[in-house]
Amino acid sequence: MRALNILYIAAGFLLIFSSCELLNYDGPDAQFHGAIVDEETGDTIPQDIIDGSVIDFIEQGFKVPATQVLIIKVDGTFRDNLMFSADYKMLPARGNFITPDTVNITLAPGDNTYDFQVRPYSRIKDVQLEIAEQGGDNYLLAKFKIDQLTDDPVKSIMLAVDKNPNVGRRFNEAFFERPVGSVVGPEEEQLLWILLSRFTEGDEYYIRIGALIDIPEAKYNWNNAIKLDPNTLPLP
Repeated sequence: MRALNILYIAAGFLLIFSSCELLNYDGPDAQFHGAIVDEETGDTIPQDIIDGSVIDFIEQGFKVPATQVLIIKVDGTFRDNLMFSADYKMLPARGNFITPDTVNITLAPGDNTYDFQVRPYSRIKDVQLEIAEQGGDNYLLAKFKIDQLTDDPVKSIMLAVDKNPNVGRRFNEAFFERPVGSVVGPEEEQLLWILLSRFTEGDEYYIRIGALIDIPEAKYNWNNAIKLDPNTLPLP
């Protein structure tokens, strides 16, 4: 009986050492960074901090490769410092741009950079901010235009306000969202507004304006955050 126990113990140690040897791989040796870039203007495409665009990527060389996800930051850039040097298939997806073709990318050991050229669904342009009075209430009024890049209707537009420049659809202190339901012309002026009573006196605020195209899985296209300057745009 004692000999049998010794045999079991020896087999256990052998299994542990074998597992350690199998798991003794080199660690991540590559860094990958870049941006999602408007193919026409060269500008990065701003995102939402929550539920924004992603990059799906698959490392090649496995019998059953798994799809992994790289999240795109609010400013349209991305970075992962813990990747392996290998061949990958990559696809920017579920975003505020027309899904491009899958790209084959080889990551070498060390630093790697790549910008994905895509076509956004729309661009926010010619933003003007002013204070307006209506019915005894004061409002922050935003005037802007939408440069549509698809033939699909604009589903809705949004003005979002927060003390953080990462303000967006689901990260804000206050917002106003208005349905549109039609294609808009590039020179057609859009209006959004929010009560000044939603602001706290003396605090700094940032706003972003977005347009959502009526396409499955589409996300809002935003302008870069605008810091409200109390010297030029007095708040309560």
